[in-house]
Order: sequence, then C-alpha cells, then structure tokens
Amino acid sequence: MVKKIKIGIKMSIAAFSVFLISTSTLKAQTDFEYHQMALLAQKQFDYVGACKMMNEAIKLTPRNPEYYVDRGHIYLGLERHDNAFDDFNKALRLDSMWVEPWVGRCLYYMYTQELDSALKDAHIAYILAEDKYSEARAGSIVGEIFLSMGEESSAIRYLEKSLLLDTTNTRGFKKAALVSIRQKEFDKAEGLLLKALKLDAYDLETLINLAYVYNSKKDYKQSIEYCNLALVLDPTHPLALSNRAYAFLNTDQKDRALIDINQSIRNNRYNSLAHLYKGQILLMMNENRTKVCKCFERADELDTGEYGKIDIEELIANNCPDHD
Repeated sequence: MVKKIKIGIKMSIAAFSVFLISTSTLKAQTDFEYHQMALLAQKQFDYVGACKMMNEAIKLTPRNPEYYVDRGHIYLGLERHDNAFDDFNKALRLDSMWVEPWVGRCLYYMYTQELDSALKDAHIAYILAEDKYSEARAGSIVGEIFLSMGEESSAIRYLEKSLLLDTTNTRGFKKAALVSIRQKEFDKAEGLLLKALKLDAYDLETLINLAYVYNSKKDYKQSIEYCNLALVLDPTHPLALSNRAYAFLNTDQKDRALIDINQSIRNNRYNSLAHLYKGQILLMMNENRTKVCKCFERADELDTGEYGKIDIEELIANNCPDHD
C-alpha cells in the first residue's frame, strides 16, 4: 500500500506542476471553473493560488454562499483568521440554514481557542442538519471540539456516531484516531488512520500520525516510509522530520536522526516531541547531560497534550537530578 501511495503522490505533484503552468496562461474562466481550480490548488497546499482563484469566482458570482465558505477555509490555511471569520459570516447572511458556514465558524473559534463559542455554533449546525451527511459533518465537529477540551469520552461518542452516518468522513476518522492515540490504543488508531488514508492518500496529517503510531508500535521501518511520504508533500514539516528522527534513532541511524531533529526544531522550535526526541538522541550519543536535560525540560514545558501527555517525567527523574 505504501508503494502505491508513493507513486500516486509523485504523479499528483507532477500533475500539479502542469496545473500551475496551465493556470498561468488562462485569461478567462467561469465562476465554476475558477472554483474547481481553487479547490485543486487548496488540495496541493497552494493557499495563495487558491485564494486568487476564489476571488475571481466571487467576483463573477458574489451571492454564492459556498464560495465564501470555501474561501474562508482557504483563509484559515493562510492563517488569516479574521478574513476567514468575515467570509463565514457573509455565507451565513446569504444562507443561515446551511450547515457549512456554522462549521466554518466553529473551526475559526477552534483556531482562536474560543472553544465555548465553537461548541455553541457546532450545536446549531447539528440541529440544522437535514441529512445524514450534514449530521455526520456537524457531529464530527462537535466531537473535535470536545477533543480540544480534553473531554475524550464525549468526543469519541460524537465521532463514532458521525462515522456510522458517513463512512467517507476523512476528518472524523483522523480525529477518532487521535482519541485512540491519546488513550494509547495504537492498533485501533492504526485502523482508523488507514481508513482515512484510503479515502485520501495525500492527507499530510494522516501520514504523519500513522508514522507516530508505527513509532509507538516499534515498527520503525513503516514509520520511516510514512514520514518519507509526508516529506514528499511538505519537505519542511517539523512533525514528519521529528517522527523520522525517532525512527532513525531506533534503527541505529543516530547521525541521520540528529540531522532530522535539528531541522525539525529549526522549522518549529515549539515542537515538544522534537525536543523530547533530541534529548533521547543526545542521551544515546553520550552527549553532555546538561544538554540532554535542557531538551527534556523544554519538551515538558511545551507539551500541549496533542498525542496525550508525553512520557517524560521518568526520563527527567533518571537523567536530571537537579530538576525541580
């Protein structure tokens, strides 16, 4: 399966290169065509290009709420949160009974850590849902918010119900897998992530989380394979680099591990896992214990609990006698 995904990703990147060349020569499109081009660019993480295409679609058809919702999601990708919020509100003014603008606002509130407001909008979306796919979409978001609140039992209840209603809900599979990771049910997490990957073979989050799961299961060869796939899509992604570093460390490739982990920290110095793994790499390389402890303490300080509380207390206790 990994080999097929790798071939598919390479073909996708080649196709996208052709897409970029072709779009640069196009002069006139319908709003529908601009919209489709924007979705393709978004899929390839070209949020700037996607935004330009959506602007053109909206110029041609300024009263289509779907266009504002999709541009809102693109703005979230660009971290232009206020612009995203404005677009979701424009969509709501055009159609306040449609689930998607409410879901979009939920995501905005989640990005800005306004979880109570996110939950309120999610419940409105859930009430408005008129078919099983809309109910699944809204229920998945409710579950995701509960996950952000640390209420895992409520999260998994909504996520599992949403997946029963819609077995094509990639985001639902990913978030249900994250609950399983936090609960250290790695076999269950693997199954959920593989279902998500079957639906979308180029999803970066799925590939990275699979690498983390395989590291946790000590299947380091598989972890490296999935990290490599993720790094084809984004060669600088700090989590893909840190996961691969950990796999390299455990396959006696310490030098390669150190290169990856240093690059991961340069790309995102707030990545707690990278600091944890760097401490372990330095420890195995018999480096200065002060350096090792600084890495462990930094990891403990930055830990957000994304994968559950990282197991660092024992490492600090055994290696850092001066730690408070």
